[in-house]
Amino acid sequence: MTAVFCHNAADRKAETWAKQLEPFVHLEFAISDAAKGIAAAVVEVARVRHDDPSAAALEQGLDVFHTTMEAKRVLTQHWRRAEAAWEKAETADLEVARSKRRGIDARGVTQTARAAWGRAIASWKQVERLETAWKRAHAALDLFAPDGRLNDRGRAQAEIAAAIGELSGPDWSKVRNFLNDRRSLSFLDRMHGRLEAAEPRRQWREAMAWRWWLRHRRTRPADAVTALVQAVARDSEPDEVESASYARVAAVLRDTFRASSAVECMNSVLRMQQSRHKASGKNYFTCMSAVFGLMIMSYLGSAVERCRRASYAFICLAGTRIPFG
Repeated sequence: MTAVFCHNAADRKAETWAKQLEPFVHLEFAISDAAKGIAAAVVEVARVRHDDPSAAALEQGLDVFHTTMEAKRVLTQHWRRAEAAWEKAETADLEVARSKRRGIDARGVTQTARAAWGRAIASWKQVERLETAWKRAHAALDLFAPDGRLNDRGRAQAEIAAAIGELSGPDWSKVRNFLNDRRSLSFLDRMHGRLEAAEPRRQWREAMAWRWWLRHRRTRPADAVTALVQAVARDSEPDEVESASYARVAAVLRDTFRASSAVECMNSVLRMQQSRHKASGKNYFTCMSAVFGLMIMSYLGSAVERCRRASYAFICLAGTRIPFG
């Protein structure tokens, strides 16, 4: 959708997005940011489909990328303030040492330094609490719990509620709104629905998901016994029935998406080229659409390499002579 939509639209209103969504009759899950236009469009398209029994249901998921990006932005600000407070405390210590070397009464500057260190340590502890809380909330947006069990909406909501208690203040309001938005966990509902269809037996479904987790996540077993159990679950040779079950579960987990990564990949190329080509007209976006269409059809290599390939293809198609390293 990102590649196909790559053109200069008049606006980003709900009506405009709804027209763009109309051709995608088999689309079941749309991931986007929290913009009101596309959200309203998805709701409208879903309503129209609801009246048609033969149409596929449509849901929307809130992009995890933007939630993470906003949280990191706020955390960075807090870390900068903590580092500045620490530097002031160190400067105050230098003043104490200087006074003592000169034989000057250092009681006043010592008191100033002690107060500065109190503020610095308090600021540092606060940032650590915020970072711990955010890590807890961020972990709740994963497919799995830290122990390898499948995550679900109930568990994720409980973890987020506990974390949000620490993420107070107006600077965290946007992150809190994202985390409390029901759409942020829609990917979990969809994942479980698809997993149940792929493997109706709950115990088998959970076991195969755990095996997938062991094979795709780096874990640190707590002890030798746990390491042995995990090694057997991960590396033992399954029989034909187990292999088929694992393949079905793995297929669902492999293409469960939480973030609109394609959009961000396109933006990384689009914005870079826009800075070089100030007047970006219709032909520019048509060119970009062709580039990303080619990139998707030749879906090879890493994400970074695909973005580099797209940039190089754009330069070639645009007929510009810009060195690309």
